[in-house]
Amino acid sequence: MAKTNKVAAIILGAAAGVALVKFLSMPQEERNEFYEFLKNKTRQLLDNAEETVEKVEHYMDEFKEKGEDEWIDKIYILKKMFKNLYGSDRNYLL
Repeated sequence: MAKTNKVAAIILGAAAGVALVKFLSMPQEERNEFYEFLKNKTRQLLDNAEETVEKVEHYMDEFKEKGEDEWIDKIYILKKMFKNLYGSDRNYLL
């Protein structure tokens, strides 16, 4: 694994850890609301699978165009993708 990929993996792992801590510190009602949001949004993405695949392919093409040393740009592309797929008016984990 290249050094830049290791750094990116560490950053993504840290972000996942922070999100998990934030999720676990939510009140149970808010956790359930967030869980329902994720289930409903995933169901919508699966119902529109063709459109979802096109969106993901678009972001993955952008991702592949970046060089190996452009890991910050790659992380930004992944952030845009997840925000586009799972974004809402409410920021549950921010």
